[in-house]
Amino acid sequence: MKRIKFFVFASVLFSLISCGNSKETKEEQTETTDNPNNSEMIEHPSENLVDFYASADDWKLSVQFDGDLFFTSKSNNISYVGKVEKKSVAQGADVVSLYSSNGTEVVRVSIDIVDCEENGKRVDIMYRLEKDKNGTDFSGCGFYRGNPKLHDIWAVKQINDEELNPAKFPKDIPHFEINLQNKQFSGFAGCNQVNGMMRFEYNKMYIEPLSSTKMYCAELSDIENKILNILRKGPIIYTLKGTTLILATKEGSITLRKVD
Repeated sequence: MKRIKFFVFASVLFSLISCGNSKETKEEQTETTDNPNNSEMIEHPSENLVDFYASADDWKLSVQFDGDLFFTSKSNNISYVGKVEKKSVAQGADVVSLYSSNGTEVVRVSIDIVDCEENGKRVDIMYRLEKDKNGTDFSGCGFYRGNPKLHDIWAVKQINDEELNPAKFPKDIPHFEINLQNKQFSGFAGCNQVNGMMRFEYNKMYIEPLSSTKMYCAELSDIENKILNILRKGPIIYTLKGTTLILATKEGSITLRKVD
């Protein structure tokens, strides 16, 4: 009789333990599958390697306009990375719209012209699963960093449609360094050293203020003045084509080549 009672007690105890383990396993599976990527939160690239970034207490966005878009939110269990597939700029408004999909999830980003914080722009983000019609919306303040490929030293090759003659410059041809880490623009304009702080918008930069030393160099001063007049009439629209950079304003354009 004692053996029978012991067997019944052991069977009941085993069933309770099994049910508990089963419930725990199901809960763990639910927590894992809530994340469509079924992985830990992705790492965002360094801010020096993106064109635009934004963050709030619970989420973060990093965008490479000609590459990947990263978006994470811990409380919503979102860990997204995908290519920027569509990119558009509203004419006359400079509102930038981005669309990205990785086959499972979709992210839409709208970067407004409305200012926020210091040199920031309002950004609205919509995240949803590909299979769902409705998504989750996020809003905050974001910042343009400038195309990472700008971060280099550039030599002036052409002013407007006129090629620069290196033989005219006994010291060195005009050249500039664009430093995205400290947002500084500096260099040699043909006669004087120049320096200024940069801020960015979509494909645009502002150098405010652009200061220079005060030496006079006869003919070289005329060439330098052309360069400085162009750079001071912002916004400066920049175009990158391989190792060539074009800076254009209403005063004209400067074509530069990357210094190896």
